[in-house]
This record gives sequence, C-alpha cells and structure tokens, in this order.
Amino acid sequence: MSARGGLQHRLTRAYLIQVLLISAATIMGVVGTAMIMEQVLLKQALIKEADYFWQQRANDPDQHRPETRHLLGYLHGPRIQDPVPQALRELEPGYQRVQMDGADPIVYVEDKGEARLYLVFDEKRVTELATVFGVAPLILVLLLIYLSSFLTWRKSRQLVSPIVQLADALRSTPVDDPRGARPDLTSVEAEAEADSEIAVLVSALESYSDRLLRFVERERQFTRDASHELRTPLAVIRANLELLSMRVESSPALRRIEDTVEDMDAVIESLLLLARGESQRLPAEDLIVNDLLFNLADRLEPLARRKGVEIGLEQESLLHVHVPETLLSIVITNLVRNAINYSGSGLVKVHVGASDILISDSGRGMTPEELERIMRPFERGEGSGEGGHGLGLAIVQRLCEYSGWRLEVASVLEQGTRVRVVFPDNQVIGHSH
Repeated sequence: MSARGGLQHRLTRAYLIQVLLISAATIMGVVGTAMIMEQVLLKQALIKEADYFWQQRANDPDQHRPETRHLLGYLHGPRIQDPVPQALRELEPGYQRVQMDGADPIVYVEDKGEARLYLVFDEKRVTELATVFGVAPLILVLLLIYLSSFLTWRKSRQLVSPIVQLADALRSTPVDDPRGARPDLTSVEAEAEADSEIAVLVSALESYSDRLLRFVERERQFTRDASHELRTPLAVIRANLELLSMRVESSPALRRIEDTVEDMDAVIESLLLLARGESQRLPAEDLIVNDLLFNLADRLEPLARRKGVEIGLEQESLLHVHVPETLLSIVITNLVRNAINYSGSGLVKVHVGASDILISDSGRGMTPEELERIMRPFERGEGSGEGGHGLGLAIVQRLCEYSGWRLEVASVLEQGTRVRVVFPDNQVIGHSH
C-alpha cells in the first residue's frame, strides 16, 4: 500500500476537506448576511424612513429632512429646492448605489406628488460596527473550530499510528523465509495503549505467528524425517529388483515396478530438497542448460525406450544460467518423465530457447478443467496408465516458485501438452546462436 493511500493520509485529507468546507460555508454565510443586510434590512429601513417623512410633512409642510451622521435627506419640490448633488439629480426612483465624493453610498429616491425625496445612507460606520460585533466573533468561532479540528486530527493520527506501524511491520516481514517470518511487533506494542484494540490485535498476531511457525517447523521436520526413512526401503526394493532382473527374464510387470521405484525416488529427493532449501538457501552455480539436458536425456533414455517414446533435443541457443543445479535437474527430470509417461508413444521434444526450456509431448492432451486439476497435489491426469500419487507437477510448481522461475502449462485435447520453464533476466548469464 502506498503512502498516498495510507490511513494517515486519508485522515489528513478528511481533515483538510473539513476545514475547506467550514471555510466555504463561513464565507458564503458572511456574503449572504451582507446581501441580506443591504437588500432587505437597509432597503426596508429607507422605505420606512421615507414613509415616516411623508407622514410628518403632511402634518407640517416645513418638516425637516432627515439629517444624521449616517442618513442625509434632500427634498426637491414646488416650494422647497434643496441643493441636491449633481450625482443624484438624474437618478430614477428606487433603491441604488451612487458614486459621489469618493464613496458609494446607498440612495433611495421616492416621488410624492410633485416632490421628490432623496435619502442618502452611508453604511460605512454600520459596516465597521458589524465587523467589530459580527465578523470578529465569527473569526473567533472559526479559530476555535479549526483548533478543535486540528486537535482531533492529531489525536486520530496518534490512535492510528500503531495500526500504520503494524502494517509496515507485516509488509516488511520476509514471509518466504520461515526463520524471519515472525514479525517484530515490539515497537507497535509500546505505542499502543494498554487494553486497547491494537494491543489485543498485536497479542493475537504474535500468538498466531508462534502457532504458525511451530506448524511449519513440524511440517519441515516431518518432511525431512519421512524422506530419510523412505529412502531405506526404496534402496532395499531397488537392490532386490536388480537381483531379480538377473535371475528372471524381463517382463512388463518387472519394468513397471522399476519405473515406479524411480518415480518414488525422484519424489522423495524433491521433498528432501525442499525441506532443506527452506531452512538453508541452496547455492547457485553457473550452468550450461544444454549440457545438463543431454545428461538427463541419457538417464531417461531407458524409460523412454521401454515406453516406445523418442526424446528429441532442439537447441535454439546456448543457454547459460546461474541457478542451483540440483533444483533444475529435479524440475527437468520430473517434467520429461511426465511427458514420457503421458505420451504413450511418439516424440517428446525438449527445446532450449534464449531464456526458457520448452517440453512438449504428443499425448492425449488435457481439457482446461483437467489442466487446472493436475496442478494440485495428489491429482493425476487421465490416460497415463501409470501408477503414482500425482505429486510431480505440484512439486515442480513449488520448486519453480522457490527458485523464481515462471512455469507455464498449456494443453490441447488430442494434441498434447507443452510445459515451459522461463528463467528471470537476472539468472540468465548469456546466450549465443
């Protein structure tokens, strides 16, 4: 998970969005309040002021025009000609702002008979009062909101900090190495509050890690012990088969027993190698794959001859890799042996590419459902006519994952199966055509 998508980043983003929304709402509220004051309150106040003046003038024709610090009135009629400023003389009746004397006061013009009343209101002082008694408290409230939001954000980061540390610790744990698979959660436990959910989670994870590592160790120990124990009876069976073959004429049953013993020996060797490799990394060495394939083909030639199968080697290039030889030998041996067993008769091709090995047979092939099934342990393809426990491809897949090789299996019914082992670039030393 990237930093931009982390929990703390999302909390910060939510906090900033909250601050922006509060600020936008405040600005809109201030602007809306100003518009209401000007368009509604002041306008209505001037209209009421004009009505009051006309009523008073009806009772007293010499009624004085409004004249205060913020409101100034002019009357222009048959009997009274007040010195109306030039900027007001051309105005139409109604409510409007006018530029005059470097200011823009609010002007309300109203006609009554042949007389016209001008009311000029300078809201500058009112605005100052509104700022002091309205905007200043509003700013104070905003600051309190921002401060509480910041403290909430800071406390939230403190609360989720152990979760982030826990995720980082789990992310950096080398799960492929059983020796280092138990994450070190000491720093997370120190950050978490006692009896908190994080502390409970850390405790549960540590307990789970201990149980899991004990289970893995038991499995590895069992694999090592079983592999060693099974080698003894297989050696006895192989020795007696050699004596039997010297006394009795070769038969299909005897050859089948020999092939089964060889298969079991390959499986046991693979399991033992995996058990050792998980605790101790196997050393890599420079290999020419072409030479290795010639040697393996010679070893498998008796099996292929008994099955009526021919092994064909195709060399597109000289493939030079830096890998453990034992691992590669077991993988190729298992794949070629499977191809021989499932071909029935015909040709098994082993093609050496620039960075891969392709093994193809001319057997019955498999459907997509069969292909998916045989990649699981203890599953075998149909039509081989051979014994076995279906561990070959599962072990090959595990060995390829262990070594960083890509295993590709493709099959077409009635046309055969193709298995490709692709080496990563950092393991291919070089090749020539």
